[in-house]
Amino acid sequence: MNLNSDGWKQKVSLILENAGEWIVHHKAISVPTAVILLVALLAGASFLNKEKAADDETAESASVPEVQLEENAVAAVNELMNSYYTALADGNIEKLESLTNYISDPDKLKIQKKSSYIEQYNNIICYTKAGMVEDSYLVYVYQEVKLYDYDTPVPSLNTFVVYKNSEGSYYIYEGDLDDNTLAYFDSLSAQDDVTNLCNSVQAKYNEAVAKDEGLSDFMDGFKDLIRDEVAMELAAITQEETEAESGNAESEGEAEPTAEEQPQEEAPQQMTAQVTEVETIDTVNVRSSDSETADKVGRAEKGVRLPLVEKRENGWSKVEFEGKEAFIKSEFLADVVNTSGDSEQQASAGTSENTESDSGSGSSGSLVGQNGKVTAKTTVNVRSSANENGERLGVIYAGEQLELVMQQADGWCKVKYDGQTGFVKTEFVE
Repeated sequence: MNLNSDGWKQKVSLILENAGEWIVHHKAISVPTAVILLVALLAGASFLNKEKAADDETAESASVPEVQLEENAVAAVNELMNSYYTALADGNIEKLESLTNYISDPDKLKIQKKSSYIEQYNNIICYTKAGMVEDSYLVYVYQEVKLYDYDTPVPSLNTFVVYKNSEGSYYIYEGDLDDNTLAYFDSLSAQDDVTNLCNSVQAKYNEAVAKDEGLSDFMDGFKDLIRDEVAMELAAITQEETEAESGNAESEGEAEPTAEEQPQEEAPQQMTAQVTEVETIDTVNVRSSDSETADKVGRAEKGVRLPLVEKRENGWSKVEFEGKEAFIKSEFLADVVNTSGDSEQQASAGTSENTESDSGSGSSGSLVGQNGKVTAKTTVNVRSSANENGERLGVIYAGEQLELVMQQADGWCKVKYDGQTGFVKTEFVE
């Protein structure tokens, strides 16, 4: 039985949860249920991609060759996977980020928590099948996981999609696949040799837990253990940041406050921004809930305006789509802002006239960073979201420059900071 691209992770997770098994999954690739019950046993980290979420247009399905799995046939892929699992056991986030295209902050925390239980990954074997694109592979990685407190190694099998970048290095791809590629990988995973491999590893796993009751009990509860540890850590971090911000506001004689924390003279006529609509900045999936694994209810083309119901902290926006409430990733939406005041001026986000710093259009008085960069006019915070309560990623000082992604109409600029997306207040940059 094959599971569709948007729903397979959700359905498989539910199956394994009900069976009391421990799953850490990879990639949105459809795989027969029997394969999935084996593949996600112990190792791996779930990296949800922050790259482009919009699907490509569906092409005609390509014919899938009956090519046998090759064992350790691609030396560069073997090297990639050995480095990946070494970094995974060490909780080395910096190394993992160099080997894959995206790791979310919560997943970084999960990796570090899991690494405290995992001593190492042994006997790593890579089984490959070539993808549709040259130098791309569907890779099944067998490994035996050695936990610190147990002598019995745990056989495991994980699935990856591997591509080669412009520098000629292979990397692990985490993200949405277009329908044609997904169908191709789905067909590869359904072939007999993959099923035989999974059956073989399943037998090894059954044998391992059967002879070590303590290990079996540990694995049954490990998923909940990690979830609880991550939740406690996130709560502690939030509390520390809140206390630190309060302490900074009350303390005297400390470092110079950043611009957004300095009191500002009240403008004689304050403009009030009201965001009631959003506009898509690319063709993007519309889903039934705020998750990449949720059912896809449709696609919104670039430039479509939708009524905004709610913008959530988790990076998703609830909108009205075809008469119903649905969800789109906020990073693919631009606010359509109506401003009220004596001037009755209206501003719109998401159009090249008002937001694109390198378009050369719009009035020079309302735009910053016409050269594609913004320059700090004073000391200013860089935050993870366009909100003064957003996580502080760092600080830039007067004269420092950042790459400008978009000037938003809500008074913030989206920028590139230290390899990630951040936000600075528009009034403090030029």
